Amino acid sequence: MDATALEHSSMDGPEIQGATYGVELLFDRDYALTEPAVVSSIESAVRARCPKADVRATGGPIAIFHPDVPIALADANICAQTVILGTDAPVKEGELEPLLQQTRDWPEARAVVGRAKRRLLVTDLMSSTLDASPRLDVFQRALAGIVTALRPTAIAWTTAGKIVDPARSLHAMEQADRIERLVLALNVRMFNVGNFPGEVVMDTMGLASLGLPDLQVHFRDIEPNDIAHKLFNTALYVLEKGDVIEDDHTIDGVPSGTKWRCRHEASLVGPSRVVLDFDPGAPYTGGKR
Repeated sequence: MDATALEHSSMDGPEIQGATYGVELLFDRDYALTEPAVVSSIESAVRARCPKADVRATGGPIAIFHPDVPIALADANICAQTVILGTDAPVKEGELEPLLQQTRDWPEARAVVGRAKRRLLVTDLMSSTLDASPRLDVFQRALAGIVTALRPTAIAWTTAGKIVDPARSLHAMEQADRIERLVLALNVRMFNVGNFPGEVVMDTMGLASLGLPDLQVHFRDIEPNDIAHKLFNTALYVLEKGDVIEDDHTIDGVPSGTKWRCRHEASLVGPSRVVLDFDPGAPYTGGKR
């Protein structure tokens, strides 16, 4: 990573906007979304997790309407939607390398992705005004049904910057503890800072696409596993409570007994987005502040 780009930049009144949220399902075989048997299988599996879902196939994209998740617009009342979009775009060699480099909990991911030939996109629609937690919940429940029906070989969870094992995703969705499913949608990344030995940047991926700031720490001389644990727990808090940690406030940090000062900034590492930067303070802070 280019160390010359690692200058912290504050943001006055940053605007955080949630984009369309989606993942890519990867296949080592062909699929046919227009076949009635495939549509029926998707409908059955989705309704097992979203009982009120209205699945509509038009010979192209498959739209799933969620009438129990209403969305009020200025001039209309609509509901959340999940859309399945097939594509002829191939999976190019090396295209998913950034995600593979940050996938640490699935050793077989690289080999599985290497065999992928086809993909399709699963995305939400008309849902950006929803609070992050219910928005993610309805998307993940619909996705679990789609994965059950179509059996992809891998999930490129691009909003979280990682590759997910479909079997693990279905297992997580069956657990009573919601933390298991949130782990799917969040990732903690780590980058060594070139030309500055000992300096490390760790950040989260998964919150920005839901309209929340991701988290970031630029540090030295702290155990990375401790940082990862702290970032993940704080990400869960932000996901549930929203963007409630204000600039210049502090949170309990690591090592124990330290305080981290908070500030909204431009991200040090791409993709470009608003992050909540935590300054661990001397002697642990890194970079120019």
